[in-house]
Amino acid sequence: MLEGREFQIYTDQKPLIYAFKQNPDKCSPRQLRHLDFISQYSTDIRHVQGSQNIVADALSRIEVDSITKSPILNFKEFARAQEDDSDIQKFLHNDASSLQLELKPCQTSNCNLLCDTSTGVPRPFVPTSFRKLIFDHLHNLAHPGIAASTKLISARYVLPGMKYQIKQWVRCCESCQRSKI
Repeated sequence: MLEGREFQIYTDQKPLIYAFKQNPDKCSPRQLRHLDFISQYSTDIRHVQGSQNIVADALSRIEVDSITKSPILNFKEFARAQEDDSDIQKFLHNDASSLQLELKPCQTSNCNLLCDTSTGVPRPFVPTSFRKLIFDHLHNLAHPGIAASTKLISARYVLPGMKYQIKQWVRCCESCQRSKI
């Protein structure tokens, strides 16, 4: 659709314009390949200051008010699930545990969450029904391995038996397995 047509490219990238004007002997082979690819379409590239490039701003700068993202966790449901979770009830009645479980008010919702305060930072005790969701949310940020995922999650949440579960989930993560190849 673009090939064979005359058109101008307006950019705020001064280095790109300079690259077309400089002596090709000064370019690396990689730069030459990139410039050759771009020149297949157009060599009429003109500079426009970024602040003057209204079209690019309209396409690339989304209004902050227009971005809406639903919260990852519904803390009221999370609190209800904590009340009904059998694992949490076992920990509440087990004096041998090193966890110091206390109800802490949630800052974003009108509810209280059961948190471990033994580390100085309140870490919510994750009910069974929310464990995979918490893992997916944190693991999908960068797909860290087993040890890094465990460290990332344990710094923020309490999940009994988390090392085994995280190990299984990371091993089943399709993106992680693809990147190993």
